[in-house]
Amino acid sequence: MYHCRIQFYLTGHKNSVFEIIKAMPPLEHFTHEFIESEGPREDMAANADVILADVQNVDIRENLQMLISGRKKGAELILLASGSRIHLLGDMLSEIRDIWITPMSNDEVRFRFLRWQQTYKERKDHWQTSHFLEAAINGTPDLIWYKDKNGIHEKVNDSFCKTVNKTKEHIRL
Repeated sequence: MYHCRIQFYLTGHKNSVFEIIKAMPPLEHFTHEFIESEGPREDMAANADVILADVQNVDIRENLQMLISGRKKGAELILLASGSRIHLLGDMLSEIRDIWITPMSNDEVRFRFLRWQQTYKERKDHWQTSHFLEAAINGTPDLIWYKDKNGIHEKVNDSFCKTVNKTKEHIRL
């Protein structure tokens, strides 16, 4: 089983949402570390796996541009915003994992964070399972292939590629 350390970057005015999240226990095989700042900082965003940004009472576009440009590849961005400010996001929506509409009750914060934790764990479990599958099928000299219902190759092993003298990318085309 894997162990995953998640670095959270909490940015924005200190509020009860951040305190509730910090008090919640991580799921099994996970640990949480938190860094915080009042305003967005690229250096902190660059080290975070997850950025929770409270964008109330700030220039939402300027703050988001800084966080998006400064974050590391694969880091998730979750915004805490009032529903009336979402229209300001426009072309940045594709960069955002989720938007939590504020204000929220303490129970709703716990619910949303727990759901986020469970989804994050499912993605990590999927990543691990796909790597196990790759290792298992590529570790055998036998030809292994999976096709969809239309007969298109979805996955093949290295032995299959060697036999047909094609790359995995060419086989999937």
